Amino acid sequence: MSAGDVVCKGWLIKSPPEKKLKRFAWRKRWFVLRRGRMSGDPDVLEYYQSNNSKKPIRTIDLKECVVEMLEGQLRIKRDFHGKHLFVVKTSSRVFYLVAKTEEEMNSWISSIGQICQFGSL
Repeated sequence: MSAGDVVCKGWLIKSPPEKKLKRFAWRKRWFVLRRGRMSGDPDVLEYYQSNNSKKPIRTIDLKECVVEMLEGQLRIKRDFHGKHLFVVKTSSRVFYLVAKTEEEMNSWISSIGQICQFGSL
């Protein structure tokens, strides 16, 4: 478990790395957004195999990240057309994430957005 206060958590469907979008499966993962600023830890977005996994598959440092909604310019995967899809871009990778509902998507976008914005000031 990483340090930092949990700001947001829940299931999202995550894309494979961009180069592998065509061939690899999108997977459902348990995401946890942590704000570590108060304690001097990094702000991170982590994802796990499931909601009771102890160790994250990956920890995304939100120091230099951008989050945005994808407005219909999605040529990635037709299955996700019109779905609640948003993007988290870091210097090393772009993550396409799909939420179950619009509320969930907006909540993730605003939570991650606030952290990223603060980080880039």
